[in-house]
Amino acid sequence: MTRETHQTMLDPQRDIATDYALIATGVVAALIALAFLILV
Repeated sequence: MTRETHQTMLDPQRDIATDYALIATGVVAALIALAFLILV
């Protein structure tokens, strides 16, 4: 498997952690919006 090596300001591990944080934030926001629509 060939892997792209692109240099960013963050190292790959922190980049992955950032992706997980964004995904978790999106999931939480979706659940809050869903609960708000159900309760209101």
